[in-house]
Amino acid sequence: MLRGVAQAQTQYNEQQNNNSRLLEIIIVNDSNDKNYAQQVAQKIVSNTDILGVIGHNSSDATAAGLEEYEAAGIPMISPTSTSTSLSGNVFFRTVPPDEESGQFLARYAIKEDMGKVVIFYTSTSDYSKSIKQAFVDGFTGVDSPTVLDMNMPNFNAKEILDTLQNEVDAFVLFPNADDKIIDLSLQIADANANLSKPKQLLGGDALYNFKTLQSNQGRVAGLVLAVPWFTKQTYLYTNLARERWGGRVSWRTATSYDATKAFIKALSGNATRNSVLSNLERTNLSGLETSGEPLQFLKSGDRNTAPLLVRVIPKSSNFSEYDFEIIEDK
Repeated sequence: MLRGVAQAQTQYNEQQNNNSRLLEIIIVNDSNDKNYAQQVAQKIVSNTDILGVIGHNSSDATAAGLEEYEAAGIPMISPTSTSTSLSGNVFFRTVPPDEESGQFLARYAIKEDMGKVVIFYTSTSDYSKSIKQAFVDGFTGVDSPTVLDMNMPNFNAKEILDTLQNEVDAFVLFPNADDKIIDLSLQIADANANLSKPKQLLGGDALYNFKTLQSNQGRVAGLVLAVPWFTKQTYLYTNLARERWGGRVSWRTATSYDATKAFIKALSGNATRNSVLSNLERTNLSGLETSGEPLQFLKSGDRNTAPLLVRVIPKSSNFSEYDFEIIEDK
């Protein structure tokens, strides 16, 4: 996230002359803790120099902060929070909501004849509950999915998969960003690889990172994820990011870059929180101004875009034996 914000900030500030106002970024860490996020938001609200917020990271933290920003009229753009429960007069995001991602993944499962699936999710996470429900809603015309909570006491991936292996076509993984829950998801992938007939693995964007590629010695090969962004050689941003950071960047970097670009466009010489909010509602950036795709916000504050599907494939490189490839575009 910081890389995306920093790159957009640097590009803007370097284009200004000596008499121009520069973009200043204040960095705040809420530790993805919704209680602490609310305290952080209260301090942000009290600083009248702050005209907008890029964040928060997790949907839980964003929901907590949004209550404060809504009351104060501070516009916020989250580049990473996808829960469908997030909405408000000051809320925007540069990623598709879970409703779209979950249902998009469900349609793929149906098309690929995965008639029986088991969903693993986290009952304490707004994001996990949101994308789980979206998948269930989109999984129509076939057997209702079995839903299991990874927060259940004494969760044992091997025992569960051994019991279910003859009853399902796929396992769907919807962890939140918590490292412990991510590790449980990778344990499920490991247990699946040890079945006599491994099942297809599907999942959400919480697993769309290099850690997934580096884990389990390739036991996530074939994993299909619904994601908000994929680097393409046709994007101007792809080369700019590679030059700046020495390699590929994550989807969180790209969507944070877009959030910052939207705020820059909304700023004016005498900007106020109200003027920035009004300008964000009319955001219209081309793909050359963003991480690759045009940026407009719907009335809901959601980005007017659709998710993508990627698959984990074997590929030798200096950072991992596996990589992501796009398998279904918008």
